[in-house]
Amino acid sequence: MNRGCSIFFYEGYVGISPTIVNTAKVLSEEGYIITIYGTKNDYPPPGELGERVQILYFRKAARILAAIKKKWPEIVPVLELFIYTIQCCLHLLKNRKKTDIKINIAVDIYGALAALIVYFLFKQNYLFLSLELHEPEYIFKGAAKSLTRLAKLACQKSRGLIIQDEDRFKTFCQYYSSQPERVFYLPNSTLAAPENETIQKNYFREKFNLSEEEFPHLILQAGMISDAVYSFALAKAFTEIENCALIFHERQLRRETDPDIQALRQINSKNLFLSLEPLPYDEVDKIYTAPTIGLAFYADIGNNFSQISMASGKLPQYLKWGKPILVNDLPSLSQLVEKYQCGIVIKNPSDGKEIKTAIEHIVSYYANYSRNAKACFAAEFDFSKKMQPILDFIKTFPSPNPGFNPDKTSNQCSKTSLYCSKSKETITGKH
Repeated sequence: MNRGCSIFFYEGYVGISPTIVNTAKVLSEEGYIITIYGTKNDYPPPGELGERVQILYFRKAARILAAIKKKWPEIVPVLELFIYTIQCCLHLLKNRKKTDIKINIAVDIYGALAALIVYFLFKQNYLFLSLELHEPEYIFKGAAKSLTRLAKLACQKSRGLIIQDEDRFKTFCQYYSSQPERVFYLPNSTLAAPENETIQKNYFREKFNLSEEEFPHLILQAGMISDAVYSFALAKAFTEIENCALIFHERQLRRETDPDIQALRQINSKNLFLSLEPLPYDEVDKIYTAPTIGLAFYADIGNNFSQISMASGKLPQYLKWGKPILVNDLPSLSQLVEKYQCGIVIKNPSDGKEIKTAIEHIVSYYANYSRNAKACFAAEFDFSKKMQPILDFIKTFPSPNPGFNPDKTSNQCSKTSLYCSKSKETITGKH
């Protein structure tokens, strides 16, 4: 019987979550059969994860829940959780003899609640993986308020917490009014690039036909296009900057008819280029190898953003490929940049002159900044190294099946290639 691990990830946006993708890859490399339980969403797929990884996208009964929400909005979270958990449990029950599960991974509040129920029904332990910092009391109100107590119980019953850094851990403990049994710090990062790997073509120069004569420097902000990441302020600021193309690459499909997109076109028709079609996760390297400099700007709108340095998906991607970065003056970002000298902190994201001066300085000393960026990634963000303590902990759990020999299976499976086939993706449900 194969070793298994379920990842309960209600939101299901696997294709834009480096932590989920790379956790699945690392566990797969260790010989585990991985099942990710998500819900159908509009984000790009992850692409190839390996033949040992299966993703189930459950439908949400969206039309029914939308009708209920009009009259009883506060009960919708209860129904969402019930529908999701029932589908997870039915699949686990159906496949209980195929894999020997040592421990599961519960992602954020809904995933933790589902894992708690699975724990009581199937006696399967779990680790609580926090991707987003959200206070249970803020999410569950009225008729759903009882889920707040269950969420805190899910935290208490977990065998440990996986979170990005100490600052976010302290906030998590405040939100859940408890401290987990143990904590593992795991950045929302990516695997290191294979040695000597290079990508010859420049994705954005080809996509937008950008000549090096007109735009010698490509400045990229990947991820959402929103005021929350200063998109409009940056678009306006770059109208004052010559020799640079400002590129926004979206993580979700956007249309030209979108009011935000139209507004950005009006703000900057000079050197702003909008990449509105996201790529599968297994192709994102071509995005991050293309720019001269990467941008990571986040508005101070709560702890989920203010404590972002180890939780930002794009930041380690820039650093991995030696791209210097510009960040705004949030302590979690500025401290990282100043420690490794891998970029420059911008005091005012609306100030085109300040940004222009920073770009010119980085370009003048580009080799040093690029080398420092790679050093920062190696020290702080290399996912395989940061994942190792979690793997060691998982291996301490005895198999629920007394006749099962995990070491033997591990030896047989550990050399399995991650790149031999595509992951299996399934959408289930009728609504």
